[in-house]
Amino acid sequence: MHLRIWSRSARTHRASGRSLCLVTLLAGCQLAGGGTPSAPPPEAGPRDPVLEQGPISRAGEAQSARLFRQAEEAFAAGRLGEAQELTGRIIEQYPTAPVSGRALLLNARTARDMGRAADADAAAERYIGLLEPFDDRVTEARLLQAEAFVEDPAARLDRLLRIPESAPAGQLTRATHLAREAVAELSPDELDTVRRGVASDAVLMWIADVRAGTQALEAGEEQRAAQLGRRALAGGAAGQDSVIAEGLLRGLLPGGARRVTTIEIATVLPMGGPPVLADFAELIAEGIEVAAAVVLGDRFDVEIIARDDEGDVGMAASLVAELEGSRVVGAIGFLEELTLEAGGQVRRRGLPLVSPTARSASRAGEGVYSLEGPDPAAAVKMAQYAADQGYLRVAIVHSQALESRLEADAFEAAMGRLGVPVVGRYAYETDAAFFGDEIEGAQRDLRAAEIAALGLTEDDTLHAELLEPVALFLPIPVEDVELVAPQIIHFGLDTLAIDIIGTSGWTDPQVLLSIDTRHTTGVVATAPVGQEAGSDGRLAFQEAYEEHFQRTLVSPVPAVGYDAALLLLEGLRGGARSPAQVRAAMERLRDIEGATGIFSVTDGRVVRLTEVVYIDEGFLVPIG
Repeated sequence: MHLRIWSRSARTHRASGRSLCLVTLLAGCQLAGGGTPSAPPPEAGPRDPVLEQGPISRAGEAQSARLFRQAEEAFAAGRLGEAQELTGRIIEQYPTAPVSGRALLLNARTARDMGRAADADAAAERYIGLLEPFDDRVTEARLLQAEAFVEDPAARLDRLLRIPESAPAGQLTRATHLAREAVAELSPDELDTVRRGVASDAVLMWIADVRAGTQALEAGEEQRAAQLGRRALAGGAAGQDSVIAEGLLRGLLPGGARRVTTIEIATVLPMGGPPVLADFAELIAEGIEVAAAVVLGDRFDVEIIARDDEGDVGMAASLVAELEGSRVVGAIGFLEELTLEAGGQVRRRGLPLVSPTARSASRAGEGVYSLEGPDPAAAVKMAQYAADQGYLRVAIVHSQALESRLEADAFEAAMGRLGVPVVGRYAYETDAAFFGDEIEGAQRDLRAAEIAALGLTEDDTLHAELLEPVALFLPIPVEDVELVAPQIIHFGLDTLAIDIIGTSGWTDPQVLLSIDTRHTTGVVATAPVGQEAGSDGRLAFQEAYEEHFQRTLVSPVPAVGYDAALLLLEGLRGGARSPAQVRAAMERLRDIEGATGIFSVTDGRVVRLTEVVYIDEGFLVPIG
């Protein structure tokens, strides 16, 4: 039997000889003059914390002790409200009492059992603040907090991840069980938020890492899954959890299964619109269907939610608003610029939209892409070609359409950097059919002063070799090339040795087939790499199409739909699901080989890999 003597210096009383002997006898020691003295009493254990340091009267100490005994009895009997009220009185009225810390902990337990999670959490957190960081009672209080958050697994896991490394083994086992239950209830975003809010070396962080790694693998993020698996193993994952972590390194889900991730995408196409547009939309849909079937492989299940906007701009906007409330992570279609713009502007969550054909996505907002938008990079490439050719000056003729203006702007800015003067710039109306004023203006700017200085006339072509090297840059849309090209010949730019350079509108396959070759031969322009019939991307698409539909591919249109879907799916491959994540993922896309070219996304715009070519009798001859 051990007798603990708690001394309080302010209230130490001198013991009488009789009481001293009684104490001596109870402690099993001998009186002076006899044998070996008794061993010192054992450690009394950690002191109970008090809420506030300070004096307390003897009456106050007795009253607080009495209230605490009553609170313990009430708690044991299940009278939780009474226990809560009694401990509350101690906390408020006797914060310096020796039992104040124990009253605070009992108050937290009572709140936990009453289902008052926030009160229990706050009381336990205050109690933890009274302890040293590695006190075993910290773990006890953290477990209390976790048990209180029955309906909030994120908060439960947060408190468990704050348990100190020195936690007793039994309590750590209990905490491990609770943490496994909590992570199973959290979404990837919720789990990521909790993990970022606590120290990365928390003693139970490996549980969160195993779960986060599994979620990453389910979303197709193999590299991140492997990284989290390695972290979990280094952090102490053992038993079945170590098996799961090892599987993450090899791309295996729990149980050894390969992941199959379901992704929902939508199409918004005018299937019920005017017949010509509807037929075109049907072919685009075929290409999207092929992409959904093959691009991400058999570890993804891509479901297409088809919507018909009937060629109506307002209906397209309504459909986008509806899709934002669904599980769809992106939509493809919006064949015309106005449709794409309406769909983009109605969004509230920023659902990613991809159009295979709209000329511009600039007014539709962030996260809206088009395969047929402007290509400033191609214009810059032509500027470099112009400088390399030694042109002493250039002029520009372009459409007032946005994509043509942007390419003209990029070319002019690059010419300025390269030191080649742009001596004239002319823009024609988008619905124009005659371009004489613009062409003649450029011609005067490029040659009039020089011809006058040489004493020649504009009809004197015998001395063209005397003229300085100059060029006219025409970054014009495909549909304008057929009208502009013959008029360039008509106004005699070729006889004045004015070279014609342009962007990819000049090298479009339909342009080369439909325009008399004498109007395009000699033009130097950019052409998309990989659009030729024998390219790897085109052949792969043709094979996938014919395998999927069990029929021969006869139209080039499905390839365009395929490439639009390809870019969205590649953006989703790494696990991006929120609009912001998809935008960030798509901005990282580089050199994605499709059926009609090789694509990258730069500054929110889809651009094709291009090369500079010389057009010779309808054939494209790469330069350099």
